[in-house]
Amino acid sequence: MGVIELGVITDGGDELSEPAPRPLRHRDVRRVLLAAVAVLCLFGVTASALPVSHGPEKLWSVPFRQGTDAFTVTPDTVYVLSPDDQTLTAYANRTGEVRWSNTGLRGTSWVGTVTSGVMLLPAENTTVQLEQADGGEVFRQFTRQTIALDAATGRQLWRQPGDLSLFSGDLVLLADWNEDGSSARTLRGVRLHDGAPVWSLPATGLETWATGSPLTSGADRLLTVTPQGLVTVHDLADGRRITSGRVRWHAQGQEADSYTNLAVEGHVLYLESVDAGQARVTAYDTDTLRELWHVDNRSYGGFMGCGPVLCLGSLHGTSGYDPATGALRWTRAGAVNAFPLSERLLLVDEQTSSRQTLIDATTGREVRDLGGATLVWSDWRVDDSPYLLTPTEQPPGLVAVSELDGVTGESRLLGTMEAMGDDSCQSTHRLLICVARDQHLTVMDVG
Repeated sequence: MGVIELGVITDGGDELSEPAPRPLRHRDVRRVLLAAVAVLCLFGVTASALPVSHGPEKLWSVPFRQGTDAFTVTPDTVYVLSPDDQTLTAYANRTGEVRWSNTGLRGTSWVGTVTSGVMLLPAENTTVQLEQADGGEVFRQFTRQTIALDAATGRQLWRQPGDLSLFSGDLVLLADWNEDGSSARTLRGVRLHDGAPVWSLPATGLETWATGSPLTSGADRLLTVTPQGLVTVHDLADGRRITSGRVRWHAQGQEADSYTNLAVEGHVLYLESVDAGQARVTAYDTDTLRELWHVDNRSYGGFMGCGPVLCLGSLHGTSGYDPATGALRWTRAGAVNAFPLSERLLLVDEQTSSRQTLIDATTGREVRDLGGATLVWSDWRVDDSPYLLTPTEQPPGLVAVSELDGVTGESRLLGTMEAMGDDSCQSTHRLLICVARDQHLTVMDVG
């Protein structure tokens, strides 16, 4: 699970007279899916009263250098990466017992994800600065290598050139970039467990590419796009061409207020095309590239699948659209982030605040105003009962821990604990894993 960020940040604070900057596109923001595994959803919040209850029980802790080290969790293991030591260590969730440690991970700086018993690690992180035709600049971040480890033993399964773009089933999608990072040379599908090649496609001359998310709608299509708007749909499993056709497309960097974004959900391609500030979002069937519907004349700030609706963001808020017809279902003024919970959505109302509201994803009906309480992120608990953290005012320095019923909006107090470092907690199977202010990674049982 991850937070869907739909807002557009401008230089003018509350002033909306200036054109919104062009949102970053797929090829400019690599690691979006994988970064969800490492990025944590905590914001500064305030509670008005001290809950009277016991606190989460500390089970174990290890030294952790916040800002340098990285960690991720699975239902039975905590993985801690120390880039300075080039070491990844796997600890048993409840006991802290070291299961294994791999000390030969050259070039790693952040943890990837675990899927089907394999830990995928990006390596040799690279950032390049590219000048666009309109005079603007884009910073592209990608990795030159991908490492696969056996998650149970730490044994290296394979290491290959290529930026980790996607994992789906037994297939890993790697993108090989040219020397200056200006374009991809090859897109390759390799087997997850042994790195054996499955298929390869030339990528020279492509503007971008997109796939569905295996964490939401599943991923079985790969769409490539040229600067001229030629879209080719491939079967992700074997790389074969399914169909191709031209779409309304504004190539990257042509004009400051003209651009195109795209996303794939299931077998639907959603295309946001902005021409001189006038936007159109169009849905296409990926099997035929037939247009399904479009919505015109709205200023958007991003889009993403939100369960039963498609969330479209703007400078003024977030709206939910019927993904089959394009019909507007609801609008929430001021909402810039969305966190899907089955048939519910948790909305953050302002970019700079943490006020959150639980709504019905289909109708937009408010289920509960959660105020300053915020979610602890978990990649593994894809359910309707996430944890909420609410720092207390009296006395200060404590945090109330509650469990949210995502269906009813009710929350159950589990206890209180000392405040942890900002942006530092994950959860899995009744455990909270946080970076404490004494520079230790601390694992707590919430009961």
